[in-house]
Amino acid sequence: METPDSRVQLVQAASAQLRQYLHTLPPESWRRPSACHHWEVRDVVGHLILAAEFHLDVISRGLQGDTSPPAGFPPAGTANAASWSTLFDPMSVARRENLGDQLLATFTATSDQLHQLLAQCRPQDWETLCYHAASLLPVRAFADLWLAEVVMHGWDIRSRFEPEVHLAPESLPAFLELITGVLQWAFWPGTRRSTPTRYRFEVTGPIPLKTDIVVEGDQARLEPAEAAQANVTFHCATEPFVLLLYGRLTLPHAIAAGHMAAEGEMDLIPVFAQWFRGV
Repeated sequence: METPDSRVQLVQAASAQLRQYLHTLPPESWRRPSACHHWEVRDVVGHLILAAEFHLDVISRGLQGDTSPPAGFPPAGTANAASWSTLFDPMSVARRENLGDQLLATFTATSDQLHQLLAQCRPQDWETLCYHAASLLPVRAFADLWLAEVVMHGWDIRSRFEPEVHLAPESLPAFLELITGVLQWAFWPGTRRSTPTRYRFEVTGPIPLKTDIVVEGDQARLEPAEAAQANVTFHCATEPFVLLLYGRLTLPHAIAAGHMAAEGEMDLIPVFAQWFRGV
């Protein structure tokens, strides 16, 4: 993902793979529960359609110099995953209900339109700021956001039919860039911490990372692992780390399944799930 062209090609390939998989599902499988919130497969596809339409709108307007929020959306920088979910999730289900049996055709059409828009962007366009509820973001970040949407929600669907399915390895750099860039977006405020709680993650690969997630008050932030002593330290590979921060894997389950090893104040492990429930 070093150039705009490679980003677009990666997004196109991930979308094509998901569409091909959806074509193989019999009608009854579209009503099967997914790994996302309490959504059925068809709800997840409705969400992807709405997300593609949203990206198309804000990128198109951003390229014209318009960074204002779409009608009914909060100002940039005033929302997080929790408040966004309250707004966007009912809209996703409504979009699915309105489309009926046209879900797959609409997903194909809207994702193709988004890919075409991204492919038409000039190199200088990739730094153009566009609206997002988290903050104003450059176009290149939206390519990563859309890739994450397609790959993670594809995992939400496929993992219910293929328990051993994995995130596409080539998507992992985009996930890590998003996590480190907008960690607060993924944070759901819960129990306030009067003193900082430091969770250290030593990620071995395929993309190594060593960082601390510090929760204090009703905020979360990343700090260098050398900044202070950690309350709990976790050792894992890249994919479990991503699934954890996206709320698809809980720390107790990850440890029990052997996906992570932990040391330190073990009583702080269960509370982590209230802060990172999914994006």
